[in-house]
This record gives sequence, structure tokens and C-alpha cells, in this order.
Amino acid sequence: MAIHSRPPVKPERTGSPLTRRRLLQLSGGATAALAAGSWLSMRGSAAHYRKLAGDAKPAVLSVKELAVLFAVVDRLLPAEPGWLTAREARVAERIDRELGFHTRKFQGDVQAALLVVEHGGLARGQFTRFSKLTEEEQDARLQRMAEGQDLERQALSALKIFAYFFYYCDERTWPSIGYAGPLVQTASAPEADSRVAPRPG
Repeated sequence: MAIHSRPPVKPERTGSPLTRRRLLQLSGGATAALAAGSWLSMRGSAAHYRKLAGDAKPAVLSVKELAVLFAVVDRLLPAEPGWLTAREARVAERIDRELGFHTRKFQGDVQAALLVVEHGGLARGQFTRFSKLTEEEQDARLQRMAEGQDLERQALSALKIFAYFFYYCDERTWPSIGYAGPLVQTASAPEADSRVAPRPG
């Protein structure tokens, strides 16, 4: 399956994939090494990330992290005729807001996953950060991550789950997968139980 293929799933109305405990387990040592190795490449890049994030205002993530998340979900959910785009569904922003309901530890895991995507190429001698690659190069990078080490696979897998979940939470995506929505549109008052004898007047 291609990295950005859309799974034929129906959207959930309640719940969140972010509530799954231990969904994302990243090595603190590995991410620290990535952070140290990418320090020089991050200098002077504020304008680059601000441009990618556009007018979006981060709730939990930094501008850089939100910008990287935009870049990732754009490739996981690329624009296709007749489909809502990830930007139109505001997938990255919805993930960012959802993180506000979770622990600092969990938030840190997601931030670490974004760091792995953005600067993980350093492990292969590739110094161009993910957000500066062409779309074709980004797809290739994600494919290598999907087939790479545990750290890469875990980071990408978690971000894919979040992206798909919040994409299909948008009702505008449902016609594309043939989902007509909940069978019960509005709640109705419960009917009287015929098994209960009426009280005498």
C-alpha cells in the first residue's frame, strides 16, 4: 500500500486515537541525538516554518512543529479530484488542538515523532529537512521511514493514524467513501414501555 493511499474506512463519531495508551513509544536517547544533530540546520529557519504554517495559530505545538505536521499530512492525504484536501479539513490544526486534552508526556511523544520526520534523514546522511523536500522526495522519505527502523516506523505510524482519523471526522469527506452518515440523525424521546402497567388515576 502506498504511503498516502486513503484507507476505505468509515469515520467514527466519538472517541479519539490519541486516547490509546502507549500508542507512540519513542526512544528519548534517539530523539535527543536527532535534536542535537539537527541544531545547526534549524537555525535561521523561522521564516520557512512560518510560511508553511500560514495563518494557523498553534495551540500546543510550536510553529515549527505545526508546520512540519502540515507538510506530513499533506503527503499522507494528497489532493485528489473529488476529495477534500487535508488543508480544507484542517487536519493538522485539529490534531494540534486535540493534544491540549492529553498529558505533557503524550504531547512530547508527538513532538518527538515530528522531529523524527523532519530531521530523520540525518541518520542516512541526508541533510535536507523533510519540509524542504519536493513532494516526490517527501513521498520517498516517508516510504523509507515505513520500511526503516522501529523509531521511524512508530513515528510515522502514529502520525498516519492521527491524520486519517481527523480527516474522516470531517463530514465533508464521507461522500468520497460512500458513507451516508449515522442512521439516526437526531435523538427522539423514548417511547412508553408497553410492559409497564399504567398507574391507576
